[in-house]
Amino acid sequence: PQERVLLETAWQLLEQTGYLGEHTHEPRTGVFVGTMYGSYGQLAADRWHLGELSGAHSAYWSIANRTSYVLDLHGPSFAVDSACSSSLLAIHLACESIRRGECAMAIAGGVNLILHPSHLTSLSALNMLADDGHCKVFDAAADGFVPGEGVGAVLLKPVADAVADGDRIWAVIRSGTTNAGGKTGGYTVPNPNAQAELISEAVRRAGIDLASIGYVEAHGTGT
Repeated sequence: PQERVLLETAWQLLEQTGYLGEHTHEPRTGVFVGTMYGSYGQLAADRWHLGELSGAHSAYWSIANRTSYVLDLHGPSFAVDSACSSSLLAIHLACESIRRGECAMAIAGGVNLILHPSHLTSLSALNMLADDGHCKVFDAAADGFVPGEGVGAVLLKPVADAVADGDRIWAVIRSGTTNAGGKTGGYTVPNPNAQAELISEAVRRAGIDLASIGYVEAHGTGT
C-alpha cells in the first residue's frame, strides 16, 4: 500500500507540474522517499503458520523503485529511514544529489501508513505515545506523540532551471544539513543542543541574517 500511494502521489505531482507528458518527460529524475515503518509484511507473517503464503512485503527500497520503474525515471532511487526526520532527510539528500549532478530534478517526500496493530502496541510499550492522545509541543507536560498516516511529495530542481522552464516556484531551499543527537538522556529523547547546532550550521551555509527570519516551522511531536 505504501508503494501504491507514493506512486499515485508522484503521478499527480508530475501531472500538476507538467512533466508527465511524452514531450516533457525528464528521465534524469531521482526519487527520494522517507519512510519509517514497514508493517504491511506482518500481515503475511501472521498467516504463515497456517500455510497461507502471500506476496505482501514491506521492502523500503521498493517504495521508491516502484515509482522509478512505472514512470521510467533513471535518477537515484532509494528510501531512507531516520525516524521522525525521514521525509525531510529525503529532501536534503535529493538537493545534494541535484547539486552533484546525479539528477536533473527529483521527486522527494515521504509516506507512512499504519497497517498492523503491532505498530501501535510497540510504540505504547516503549512509552512513546501521549497518554491523553494529544501532542503537547514545547510544553513541560509533553509526554509523547500521536502517530498518523500520510503521504506527500515535492518536485525539486535548480532555481535557474525552474525559472528558465517557467515552473511555478513555491519555495527555494537555501541550504540543508544533518546530524545526530549522540548520547542523550534516553535512547529516543531528542538533543536540543545538537538541534541548535544543526540550525546554526544551516543558517551559516545559507548565508542569511537571523534577523531576517520571520517564520519558523518545526516538527513538533511533543516528545
